Amino acid sequence: MLRATPLMLCILSAAWEPTKGFLGRGTLLEDKGDIFNIYCKEFDRSTQVWHHREITREAVRRVIVQYFKEVPPSVGVYNHRDGMTLEEAYREYYGSKASPQPFLHALGRLVDASASTDSGILGADPRYHFGSERFSESQQQLASRWRRIVQAGLAGDYSAAIYMLGLSLATIQDFYSHTNWVEIGNNKFSPNIGLPGMEFGNVATPGEGTCRDCPLDEDGSESCKDNILQEVIDQMKLTSGYSDGAFVNGVRLEKPRGLGKCSHGGSRDRSGGGINKELPTACFSPHHHLHQEAAEEAIQASEFYLNLVRGAVGDALFSRLLSLHPSPAIVLVLDTTDSMKEELSAITRVVRNLLERHSRATYPPAEYLLLPFNDPYLSRPVTRSQRPDEIYEALTQLRATGGGDEAEYSMSALRLALHYAPSYSHVFLITDASIKDPEVFDSVVAMAKDKRVQVTPVLTMPVSYGGILGRSALLKYRLSSRDEVYPEKGITAEARAKRQLSSFTKYQELAQVSGGLVIETPSDLVEETSKILEAEHYPMAVLWREDGVTNPRIVKFPVDFLVSELEIAISGMVDSATLRSPSGIRYDLSLRAQSSDHPEYTVVVITPFLIQVRVNMTQRRSELGEWTLRIDPSDVVSLVISARTSMDIVPVFYRPDYGSTQPSLQRILGQPGKDMNTFLDVVVTGVDTAGLRSVTSAHLRSLEGQELVKLDLPTTSPRRNTYLDFPTDKLRAEMFTIVVLGTDSAGYNFRRESGTVWKVAESFMEFPLGREVWGYPGQNLTVPVIVQNTNRNSSNTFFLAVNDAKGTPIALSQPRVTLGRNESIRLNLYMTIPRESLPSTTSSIVVTATSIKGDTSYAVAHLSVSPVYQDQVPPTITESGRSSCAGYLSPQDCNRQWSVTFRVEDSYPGLLRVTTIPDYRSIPIFSSGVQTLEVYYSASCCQPKVTIYAYDLASNVNSLTVDNSDSANLTAGAVSGIVIGSIAAIILLLVLVVFIVKRLRSRKKEYVTPIKRRQRSSSE
Repeated sequence: MLRATPLMLCILSAAWEPTKGFLGRGTLLEDKGDIFNIYCKEFDRSTQVWHHREITREAVRRVIVQYFKEVPPSVGVYNHRDGMTLEEAYREYYGSKASPQPFLHALGRLVDASASTDSGILGADPRYHFGSERFSESQQQLASRWRRIVQAGLAGDYSAAIYMLGLSLATIQDFYSHTNWVEIGNNKFSPNIGLPGMEFGNVATPGEGTCRDCPLDEDGSESCKDNILQEVIDQMKLTSGYSDGAFVNGVRLEKPRGLGKCSHGGSRDRSGGGINKELPTACFSPHHHLHQEAAEEAIQASEFYLNLVRGAVGDALFSRLLSLHPSPAIVLVLDTTDSMKEELSAITRVVRNLLERHSRATYPPAEYLLLPFNDPYLSRPVTRSQRPDEIYEALTQLRATGGGDEAEYSMSALRLALHYAPSYSHVFLITDASIKDPEVFDSVVAMAKDKRVQVTPVLTMPVSYGGILGRSALLKYRLSSRDEVYPEKGITAEARAKRQLSSFTKYQELAQVSGGLVIETPSDLVEETSKILEAEHYPMAVLWREDGVTNPRIVKFPVDFLVSELEIAISGMVDSATLRSPSGIRYDLSLRAQSSDHPEYTVVVITPFLIQVRVNMTQRRSELGEWTLRIDPSDVVSLVISARTSMDIVPVFYRPDYGSTQPSLQRILGQPGKDMNTFLDVVVTGVDTAGLRSVTSAHLRSLEGQELVKLDLPTTSPRRNTYLDFPTDKLRAEMFTIVVLGTDSAGYNFRRESGTVWKVAESFMEFPLGREVWGYPGQNLTVPVIVQNTNRNSSNTFFLAVNDAKGTPIALSQPRVTLGRNESIRLNLYMTIPRESLPSTTSSIVVTATSIKGDTSYAVAHLSVSPVYQDQVPPTITESGRSSCAGYLSPQDCNRQWSVTFRVEDSYPGLLRVTTIPDYRSIPIFSSGVQTLEVYYSASCCQPKVTIYAYDLASNVNSLTVDNSDSANLTAGAVSGIVIGSIAAIILLLVLVVFIVKRLRSRKKEYVTPIKRRQRSSSE
């Protein structure tokens, strides 16, 4: 199979017409019709259509339901009901308070990755779609990526694993749409597709005819059920369709003429003889009558592949890979230079305290990550664990030392932390220094927004000479001796503070765009401030956000029926802060109230510079409605009002891809581009059992609180795949959030605001060969990237930068480009994977383009480091000692137990994991690398079938299925004995028959007397 090979570096200079399988489709505005109506006017929108997104989503639903059934929840039991949606199943498993937003975000990234194979160069390359009879190359590509998916999951790079998994699922799904697998009589999926060590056997040769052409209808559609040659069907030979618009490595691939090869088919493919099954309509699919059958097999194949991934990484990692865990990861990025001694001691004590608190939590944080940094850069490797005691132990080993100058490499540390951080993590940067590496800032912002990570900078350095929030009240706190630093170098406290002022504002910007808050504190309040780490962490829906408040402010916000807990967070000094409920109950949140008991609310932190309190709404159902917060700032204040709730919004931007053979919607992973044709999908999460929830309005809101643009809603009940026309041409270059207002099913008003902040950019960036990059240590890579000026009215100049999360140098072919209106250019990135890089590790590559006006777009790619030499031999599995279920298979008496013993072997590099479906919890615990394992499996005859999967350390996988539902229920040895005995019996019977026949013939001769012919006389 294919080993990790150098990245193919080619860009198509000609126009392409991709050949794809199931489409990356989505419904547009209701008054504009379905996207397929662009080329297929008669398409009936009520028709059941299976496309990449829906196939992937259904496969995930089946796998997640199976996971919920097999892995007991932390609280209660999981009661599954037929017909449950993904959100309903999630609520049943984790409870009504849990927010499904992180999971739905991960699912959205997965299904959008599968749809991305339909666009651009990937869509034109038949190796991504099993097209043009490229079976071996498609299989090799899948097998190579399988290892990278598993290794990325094991390394904790879930974003990379999700993206690559989406690519592979799309290719696997296309096998059933793009080939004749269904037509030659296969009614089940093939478990061999995409795995190392598997090959296709019976494939049509390049010179062998496979199809006859079919005449086109007047509208260009083609429907022909019997165009595959009968001899191909009889011999069950695999073939797939060609398209004249395909490209391989930049070379146009034509359909062979005069050989009778099958075509892809469709309204824009004129090569004739099409066999694709993408849609249930002749307009797109000549074999539209087989659409449902192909789709069901594609779903089953995707489900099987997802279960293989689950088995390869284990249940715990699989849960985190799909962001199932309802609590986010906590990431500590800690400055350990000499001036941070007090802070380091305080953080260590806080982490020691949270050990007990988090141990009592039903769902503690999904993971803990600790990344200390120093000058120069990192002092220790990243510590990652699900156990906070291991983080505490790592903290106790740290020593504050080094530094020298005032600024530190905080952005480089954050860049690495964000590479490791799972989506929706809570990242806390704790430092007393300004930014020494501002050139990395844009890539940090890009990575935080890409993963929806919330960054909270905790700045402990006194800011009496400026600070980031304006007039600071730290004047009344004594300046410690460390503030007069290095006087021999002329660096006084005053000079130091003047340097801080500009770079500290970057911390404020980073917190704003990621949904966090900047927290300032003197060193003697670090321990009190850090109690924000001890509190229970979970995804929070933003109800209201204000930044830069300097005058008295009254905020009125609704609290709806699905809010179980309310949180008020105020960063900056206030003279007073009062919260008032709908019934008139007042809550004093100011510092002077800290010493008294507060039965009305729970104090997380109250210092002169930070107020964070929570109100339990489960016991205050009579207090639902409009609440009021009054604040009187004495400094510049930022506030966030958030809630623990299952109802939130998940905004995603899309661009329509009309130019492909099959149109699709493609996710915009960066900022929306000015004047770019853009759609906004706003999913409202939370199960609406009564079906009475309605959305009344949606708008864009500036950070100053002004409504910028009102969005047109096609319906008051937006569902998944309802897209809003996004007016990029009406927006100025300013940051905005998305606000959705409505009424819940109980009749209470609700308000949700996006935690992430966006800004329309005048450029758009993408990796044309996909966001998957790989190579081996020491290899030189050239990675193309496309930059487009989206401004349709004027030219623009862009300054480009590229960063690797681990600091590997990357060069750009052009760091500055000037582009005309709507003009684009291809650039190249040049990098060498360090020879000391460990195989099976990953990194992130971020490219940014900043216009002369200051707006920035970005693109993020995933780098996988593969070993130079890769073991490709999967483990072997044999069975023995199977007991029988004969006579005990009926539902009335199937409680009888049966068992089987498996022997699993892998001589090199050894076994990693062994799993079964159905899940069997009694598999022996073994150390990674063991070469032989005996597995005893037992179940009732009600479950007579089991499949065992064995994975080795090189990510090779093998499986064996035992089906005890056959009434014979015989082992392989017994079957062999019966076969040999049967053959011997047949031979003996034949010998006996021959003997009897010969005997009868001999006896017949004995009883027959020869009759002599009588001679005639002369008289006759």
